[in-house]
Formats: sequence, structure tokens, C-alpha cells
Amino acid sequence: MNDALVGFLQIFNVQTILWIAMGEVLGIILGALPGLTATMGIALMLPISFQLSDATGMALLLGVYCGAVSGASIPAILLGIPGNPNAIATVYDGQRMTKRGLAGQALGGAVIASFIGGIGSLLLLMLFSPLIAQFTLMFGPAEKASLALVGLTIIASVSSRNLAKGILTGAFGLTISLIGTDPFTNSPRIPFPGIFEKTPLISGIHLIPALIGLFGISQALLDVERIKSGNIAPPQVKIEKIFPSLKKIASMWRIIVESTGIGALIGAIPGTGASIAVFLSYERAKKITSRPGSKLERVGSGALEGVFAPEVANNAVTGGALIPALSLGIPGDAATSVLLGALLIKGVVPGYQLFSQNMPLVYSIFFALLISNIFMLTFQLLGVRMFPKVLGIPAPVLVPSIIILSLIGSYAIQGQAILAAVFDMGVALFLGIIGYFLKKGDYPIAPIVLGLILGGMFEENFRRAVKLARGNYLVFFTRPIAVAFIILAILSVLMTYLRNRKSLVQG
Repeated sequence: MNDALVGFLQIFNVQTILWIAMGEVLGIILGALPGLTATMGIALMLPISFQLSDATGMALLLGVYCGAVSGASIPAILLGIPGNPNAIATVYDGQRMTKRGLAGQALGGAVIASFIGGIGSLLLLMLFSPLIAQFTLMFGPAEKASLALVGLTIIASVSSRNLAKGILTGAFGLTISLIGTDPFTNSPRIPFPGIFEKTPLISGIHLIPALIGLFGISQALLDVERIKSGNIAPPQVKIEKIFPSLKKIASMWRIIVESTGIGALIGAIPGTGASIAVFLSYERAKKITSRPGSKLERVGSGALEGVFAPEVANNAVTGGALIPALSLGIPGDAATSVLLGALLIKGVVPGYQLFSQNMPLVYSIFFALLISNIFMLTFQLLGVRMFPKVLGIPAPVLVPSIIILSLIGSYAIQGQAILAAVFDMGVALFLGIIGYFLKKGDYPIAPIVLGLILGGMFEENFRRAVKLARGNYLVFFTRPIAVAFIILAILSVLMTYLRNRKSLVQG
């Protein structure tokens, strides 16, 4: 029997489809709760997947994966709190659209963008997985360091209103990314090592508690202040139009194509993650919409384009991250590392052996990813009219609930490590207070997150590249991909500077 037909029959049966549906619903719920990630959801469902056949077990895990990645946009748009790091860039335009009473359009647009990104990356996975996997093997430490440098230059763009404040908060993010131990010598970097070695701080600041504090708790504290002053009212949310018109979607074709490519490529590079992809795609969309004569709404002003770009890239990462996992046995991100572990435990060895000896399973993964994206689109659209009702909850009830859920999300990351979990709650609360004062002073929060995400990646790969080159710092200029990234970083800063200067002259 044809391999594709066998894979089709393994997925298109009542039992497997119900398992995918259950995984999708669970994933959406986990994605919508701050701090609960796709990785956590997949790990929770692993014991169940082991009791199922290879194809059905992987289908269940892929359902959780797609649902959690997409569900993170719900709190990002409604509350300004990204459900996980993948939805950071969705906050800006999504939250502004909600404040304008366009939450329905933002949520509907995010779901459709997620579906487009997921299907686009699935096509790339099916057609070009061996080719793209081979290309990503060319990414050594020098290329990854240069890619992180490109990500850091986005600080200039997201801080365009006040570059000095943006650089200052970006430096703060870079600083806290260095807390912990040296990645090469394992020696403590923080002062008073005798004291701090006995605390979880020795392992550094984790991204999820920092994210929850800077975005979630800080906003809740601002809302508490507004409640006390009587200056807070729920936004008037009109759920009149959920689907963007086909004409509107067609007008964003370039944003969609570029964001799909960015998401799939970044996802296929091990050790990068969706956080870089969403910021890079958001930055590209910002440049596309700010060009003279552009008929698109300008990204950053509460435009649907600013929701589409990061959500397309975010979900394109799902297919992209599976490319090295299936082709080379190298996970593209944390979630696919758990998926890869599930395959290995079942006795399935990724790589050439998988494609040469078990093609029905490969096809079943493709079909499962297709069904997962269809269920994600269906369930999310069914919930669009219900999700905004959370904004109708009285602020004195909603705000404390957000703080409690944020702290629970921070606690849940460490599992049974109670001391570390309580410490993460403290980190979230501490950074939430810092974020509160920064927001009051009109300091941008995004550069802190960028610095925290990319600081460690840049430092580790920069130092590794130099060590491998025996101390030769010019190694970055001998690698064509690294040179291309360095030029791109310089052009990004230069174009942002020229655009800001032009705005000042015109103003």
C-alpha cells in the first residue's frame, strides 16, 4: 500500500481525530494562561501518548503544540500579557486594537494569521525539509551570534520614540541575562557567591517569570492605581467583524510571505526559538508599512498588519522546528525536543532511517499537523466572541485574578522544585514592580525582553566562535552568512536612525 495512504489512514480515523481535538483544546487553554507553555503541555501529555500508537501519540502531542502556540495571542491581545514568549510582539498592535474596540478583529485576524503560518510552514516541511535542514547545518556559533546581533538591533526600532530610554532598558535586559554562572567555566558571576550559590539565583533569571512580571504584573499594578483613582473603565469591545476581508489579506501578501519564511527558517535553526522570529517579522512588517505610498496601515498604530506579522511567524516556527527534528534528529526548540524525546522512547530514530524505513509515520505527522491547524482555526474562531467577555469582568475582580494567575504561572514552571518555584514568583513580582515604575516613566519594556532573550545567546555563541578560531575576532568576517547578518544589523540601525531624523525634521 502507498506510504502516504497508510499515513492518511493512521490519522483520519475517529480515535486519532478525537485525540488531536483534545490536545488542541488543552493547548489553547495552556497557551492562554500566562507562564504555561507548549513545552509544558507536551510534557504533561507524554504519559498518555506512550499508551497510544506511534502516529496517534504524535498527533496528540502536535495538537497540544499548535494549540498552545496559537492560544498565547488571546491574553496578549485582550490584556497586554503574552501567554508565552512567542506572543510578545503581538502585544503592541493587538492591545491597541482592543483599546480601540477592535478586539474581535484582532483575535480573528490572529487566528487566521496563525493558520496561514502553520499551513505555510507545513508545506515547507513537506517539500524542502532535507534542503532546509542541510542549510541550517551551516549555522555555527559565528552565524548564531550574528543572528542574535540582528535581533538586538531591533531595540532601536521598538524604541523609536525615545532611543535613549530604549537603549537603557535594553542594557538592563542584557545585564540580567548575564546573572548566574559563566557558560564555559561554570563559575558564579554574581557578587557574594558564597551566599547566592545556595539560592536559585545561581542558575540565572528565567524568561517566563521575567515576562510575566514585566508585562502582566506591571500592568496589573498600573490598573490597581487607576482603580484607586476611579480612572479605569472596561474597553468597549465590539464583536461585529471577525474575518478580515480577502482584499485585506491579499494586500498583506508580502508580510505573510516574509513572515512565513522568517518563522520557518528561524524555527529550523536549533537554539534560536520563536521569540527572535516574531520580533524579526514584526520589524520587517514595520518597514514595509512605513514606506512612502504604502496602502497598508502602519504597524505600531494598532493595525491588523502588526498582529498578522508576528502570528504568521509564530506559527510558521512549528513546522520549521520539525524540519531538523525529523531530518537530522536535532530539535529546533524546547517543544520539539520533547517531541523528539517521545519518538526516541517509542524506538523511532529520526534522520535518514526515519525517511527511508518509516515513511508512513512521516506522512502521518504531516497529516496530523494539517488537522491540528484546522482544529486550531475552528476552535479559536468559535471562541472569538466569548474571549473578549473577560474584559467585562469588573476591574476590582479581574486585576487581582490576573496577579494570582501570573504568580501561579511563575510557580508552575519549576514543577516540584518548591524553593526554585517560590523564587520564580519573587522574580516575577520584583520585575513587575520595576516594570510598573518603568511604564510610569514611559520607558519601553520590549528592549528588556529582547536583551534577556538574546543576551545569553549572543555571548555564548560569540565566545564559542572566537575560541574555535583560536582568539581570532575576525572570524565573523570570514563566514558569508555571518557577514550578511552583520550588514543587515548595520542597515537596520542606519535606516531606523534616518527614519527618526526625517520624522524630527518634518515635525
